[in-house]
Amino acid sequence: MSKEDELNPYEAPKETNTTKRPKKKKPAEDDTPHDPSIDAIVFSLQKTRPWITLFGTLSYIGAVGLVVFGLYAMTSSPMARAIGEVGAVAFIVYLVLAVLYAVIGSRLFRYRDSINQVIATDGRLDFIATAIERQREFWAFVGMMTVVLLGLYVLIIGGSLLFIASR
Repeated sequence: MSKEDELNPYEAPKETNTTKRPKKKKPAEDDTPHDPSIDAIVFSLQKTRPWITLFGTLSYIGAVGLVVFGLYAMTSSPMARAIGEVGAVAFIVYLVLAVLYAVIGSRLFRYRDSINQVIATDGRLDFIATAIERQREFWAFVGMMTVVLLGLYVLIIGGSLLFIASR
C-alpha cells in the first residue's frame, strides 16, 4: 500500500468518482420554458395557502364549539328550566350552523390540497385550473349561504317586529 492510498482521518474529504454530484440535466427540446405569469400564479397560491389552512381550521373549531355550546344550552339545568323545549330547538339551530361551518372548512381544505398539487407539479395548468375551480366552488357556497342567511335575518327581524306590534 502506498502512502497516498492510506486513509488519513484528519484530512478533508476528496472528491472521487463515486462521490461526484450528478450534473443538472439540460432542458430537452420538448420541455416548455417557465412562463413568468404561471410562476406568479404559483407564488400567489403558495402565499395564500397558510391563510386557507388557518380559516379552514378555525371553521372546524367553530363547528365543534357550536355543537358543544348547543349541548350545554340544551342540558344545563338553569338554562333548560328557563327555556324549556326551546333548548332542543336551539340545539338543532346550533347543529345546522355547525354543519355549515364544517362544510366551509372542508371546501377550504380541498382548495388547499389543490394548491399543494399546483406547487408539487411546479405549476401545471391543469392543476391550476382545478385549484381555481375549487376556489370558485368555495365562494359560490359562501355566496349562497350568505343569501340564505340574509333572508333568514329579514324573516326574523320581520317576525320580531310583528310580534312587538301585536302586543
